[in-house]
Amino acid sequence: MKLGIVDTMFSRVDMGETAIDEIKKNYPEVEIIRRTVPGVKDLPVECKRLLDDGCVSCMALGMVGGAPVDATCAHEASLGIQQAKLMTGKHIIEVFVHENEAWSEKEFQSICENRTRKHAHNAVLLVKEPETLVKLAGKGMRQGKEDEGPINLGERETRLGIVISTFNREITERMLERAKEMARKEAANIVRIIPVRGSFEIPLATKKLLMDKEVDCVAVLGAVIKGETAHDEVIVKTVANRISELALEHRKPVGFGVIGFDADWDTTDERAELYAERAVRAAVEFSEVLRIHED
Repeated sequence: MKLGIVDTMFSRVDMGETAIDEIKKNYPEVEIIRRTVPGVKDLPVECKRLLDDGCVSCMALGMVGGAPVDATCAHEASLGIQQAKLMTGKHIIEVFVHENEAWSEKEFQSICENRTRKHAHNAVLLVKEPETLVKLAGKGMRQGKEDEGPINLGERETRLGIVISTFNREITERMLERAKEMARKEAANIVRIIPVRGSFEIPLATKKLLMDKEVDCVAVLGAVIKGETAHDEVIVKTVANRISELALEHRKPVGFGVIGFDADWDTTDERAELYAERAVRAAVEFSEVLRIHED
């Protein structure tokens, strides 16, 4: 069996070397032909050349940048790869990793490594042992991150994420402790807590949690105390609007527990535990309502 591997100079991770390492360790009998091209739009023609020259399948490995033009290039490359597959009647495993999939360079490298190694097996098995893949149908296999597994329709705890502002720590620490107590009372499992410096940073952290399939709902907690300007009003209204948009975008409940605006220290101190309690209860109860009415 002769397998083609085509990667790009644009990628910041040597995905080609990763694929070769995985195949050599698991399928030493496979002959590998490697080619490297400048960018993702050059992948289709090089893959077709390898297939025409006797390779039984190919891997097209590429990194996609985060700019809109990069997404356009990736789409065009995918169309070319599909055409090459249809013209040759052979498989080309497209292994693209988008830069905006990850929140850090470490996570990006991990996704590249995971996706490339898993797809290396697919490239071989599609030709050599297709029956092996049949056994994995419906198992929620995932390339790039951990496998998700099949859908489980049994009852489970609601999985809650919390975003907590550390500004005005004397108040927000009490809010967090009350939120944890409320989660236990509501039989919710807190799967992740993300601390941020101020309330203005809450939306981005909330988006990260909402994108996580292990999170059913989020409670956001913060305390914005009135000063000499309208800064508190601007912050709270901006955060509230963005949180509402994120909940609609990701179709997951977000309980809003940011105190303000026009709240002085005494008022904020009085409201701390109540706001935390309400935020957790709103998120968890609505998440359960949504699951009940899924049908």
